[in-house]
Amino acid sequence: MWTNLEGFSHLSTAELDALLIAPVRITILVGSADGELDREERRWTSRLVDARTYAKPKELNDYYRVVATGFLEKVDAEMKHLPEDTSLRNARLNELLQGLNPILSKLDSTIAFDLYRSFVGLAKEAAVASGGFLRIGAISPEESQWVTLPMITPVERPEDYVNPNEGDAWDEKGREDD
Repeated sequence: MWTNLEGFSHLSTAELDALLIAPVRITILVGSADGELDREERRWTSRLVDARTYAKPKELNDYYRVVATGFLEKVDAEMKHLPEDTSLRNARLNELLQGLNPILSKLDSTIAFDLYRSFVGLAKEAAVASGGFLRIGAISPEESQWVTLPMITPVERPEDYVNPNEGDAWDEKGREDD
C-alpha cells in the first residue's frame, strides 16, 4: 500500500497524495498545453510511468508502482476536476504543482533529487510524445513554457549523490542536457 512507501512514510496522507498525483498532473499540464491531451501523449506517458516501476533509481520503483496503477484512469478522473479552458486549467495545475515544493523539501535529499529529475523527464517526454518527425522538434510553443516545470523549485544534486544511471545525459543540476 502507498502509506508505507520507503522514504515517504513520514509524510502526511495529503502530502503523499500530492506526490502520487503529480505525474498525472504533469502529464495533463504539458500534454494538453496546446488544448488537447491526445492519444499518443496519453499512451507514451503511461508507458513511461510503467517503465519507471523497474528502472533506476530503484528507490523510486515502489513509488512509480503506485503511480502506474490505473494511470490513464487517474488522468481521466483528474481532467474531470479541472477547468476545460486551457489557460484556466494550466493556471490551476501550475498552482497545484507549486504545492510540491514544501513536500519535496521534507524528503531525503537523494529521493527529492531523483523525484524532481523524474518529474522533469516526464514533462519532457509528454511534450515530445506527439508531433514532429520521429518525435524530433515536437515540443510546441505552448508546451515549452511548462516542460521545465518552472513552478517546482529545482532540487540540487546532493554532494554525496551517486548517479544510478551513470553515463546518462544529466547535468549537475539534475536537468537533462539538450
